[in-house]
Amino acid sequence: MISLPTLSALAHEHLPSDLAQRFCSLLDVRGQILSAARPGEDVVGALGGEPSLPEDVEWPVWDGHGPLSFVASLDCASLSALETGLDLPSSGTLLCFYFDGQADEYASWVHPSEPGSRPGSRLLHVPAGTPVAPRPTPRPLKAFGRVPLCAVPSVNLPRLDHRFYEPLGIDPDTLRTDPVLVEFQDALWNLRGHYQHQVGGLPEEVQGDVEYEVADFPDDWDLDRSDPDNPHYDDILNEASRWKLLVQIASDDAADMLWGDAGVLYWLITAEDLAARRFDQARFTWQCH
Repeated sequence: MISLPTLSALAHEHLPSDLAQRFCSLLDVRGQILSAARPGEDVVGALGGEPSLPEDVEWPVWDGHGPLSFVASLDCASLSALETGLDLPSSGTLLCFYFDGQADEYASWVHPSEPGSRPGSRLLHVPAGTPVAPRPTPRPLKAFGRVPLCAVPSVNLPRLDHRFYEPLGIDPDTLRTDPVLVEFQDALWNLRGHYQHQVGGLPEEVQGDVEYEVADFPDDWDLDRSDPDNPHYDDILNEASRWKLLVQIASDDAADMLWGDAGVLYWLITAEDLAARRFDQARFTWQCH
């Protein structure tokens, strides 16, 4: 995913004005990219710092391992008013916690391939109007730096093939010969691999489809046969498609967050669980280089 303002600016930088306008007209907003807010910008959440928790809510703990680190808070009222593609609550705060290994000297690993590690991540929705207070970070954790976040619309980075360029009236045969188009495609390609914080939209995978990591696949579905000859091919696609990105948090220098080798955290949820506000049913995974 890439922010709409960034992609629009890139198009107008490299393409003739009329072609850039037609290019931008084909872009659909899919989620919101979150980045450090500058003074005067609307804040929709924050990385790190101390969470504000109700008095009767304990700090999330993975039994036998230790407390989870507080990763981010998201203002549902602000985000629900934006184009996220998600049925977010219209109020309250969503808090993201993850066991990053600080509490047991990095001896444990939270991942869908280890079902027993599911308590190592947690999403908590605190309803609006609930009395809360900042909760100090428990030992031995070190709190991440607090970084207020703003949101900008994001779009899918388009596939650079005839299916995108034909609606622009561009002959596919010219994609490799027209120096203007070649330069634009190179600029688009250079945007890939830059991972960001995100709500909604398509996940930016580091090592493959995260939907397949969190989905429920019976053993007899034979995921290694990902072709129509697999009798469960449609079942596999349907199950994976149920899981939609809710929150993506990338490694962030300003917050002193590093997930493995410049990795990314992902929380996914089904439309049914999101509509019912069953955030405890969200699935977590993470990937790094």
